Amino acid sequence: MDAITVLPNVDLRPNGPMAERFLQAGLTTFHDACHWVKALPYGANTHSEDSLILFEEGYGNCTTKHGAIARLAQAHGLPVHKHLGFYRLNDDIVTGVNAMLAPHGLDFIPQIHCFLVYEDYRVDLTEGNCNGKNQTIEDYDVVVPVAPDLTRAQHHAYYRQGLQQYYPLVPQLAALGEAIICELLAECDRQLKYQCSIMVDTLTPVGG
Repeated sequence: MDAITVLPNVDLRPNGPMAERFLQAGLTTFHDACHWVKALPYGANTHSEDSLILFEEGYGNCTTKHGAIARLAQAHGLPVHKHLGFYRLNDDIVTGVNAMLAPHGLDFIPQIHCFLVYEDYRVDLTEGNCNGKNQTIEDYDVVVPVAPDLTRAQHHAYYRQGLQQYYPLVPQLAALGEAIICELLAECDRQLKYQCSIMVDTLTPVGG
């Protein structure tokens, strides 16, 4: 992934609710806003359909962090867009996932992550966050541009579309069916959160 500095930078204007919230937070440039969002703690928000929730809850995940900056870019006419990428989730990414997949004969399960795209650059505002992943995702099988904010139904629709491309490659996935795949993803998500909690415990000094 690339650094925030590859993105275009402009002074923020009070153009819409997203820009106004960043300005109220004392941020004056697009790069300032990107760094501020990246520094927010990582966590799943109570909902992700409106990325303004970052300002209400003080944390966010890849969906809301990149959604907020994509909306800010849109308000300032910057060609910086949110994309969804499909990658192969296994123990290399989140420790403990392989044990969940092995009973189903799977070496990986397709998962999605989002990031910003500008020209040929990709910027991940969750890189370095305590997000439960062992490494930053660099390799994607499928990448699609999406709107800054998506409904839950739209997220599921994108996942179903991407999943279809894996079925010819991995017959075991096709045999499982979408319902069981979604259950497995939920298990993997719980493992990711568990892994992140371990990382927090490791990084937090005793009594801190």
